Amino acid sequence: MGQAITPEPDFQRSSFVKSCAYCGARFAVFLSRQAGSDDEEDYGCPECGKGYTAHAALEPLVSLLAPRSDGKQDRYQETMF
Repeated sequence: MGQAITPEPDFQRSSFVKSCAYCGARFAVFLSRQAGSDDEEDYGCPECGKGYTAHAALEPLVSLLAPRSDGKQDRYQETMF
C-alpha cells in the first residue's frame, strides 16, 4: 500500500549580516519565510546573547562572522526599567 507524499512547504530563504549593538560582533542571520506563516522569531548574538527578533516561519539560524570587538567577556543582561 502506498502512502501519500505531502510536499515540503515552499520557503523563501533570505539572509543578512547584523552587528550586535552591545558587543560589536558581526553575524549572519538566515531566515526561512512562508506566506501566511511568518511570526516574530527570536535569535541572539552568538557572542554575548543579546536578543533580537525577525519575522520568519522558522527560528532563524545564526553564524558568527567576526568576534565581539568591545574587549569584554560578559553576557548581555536584559534590564527592565
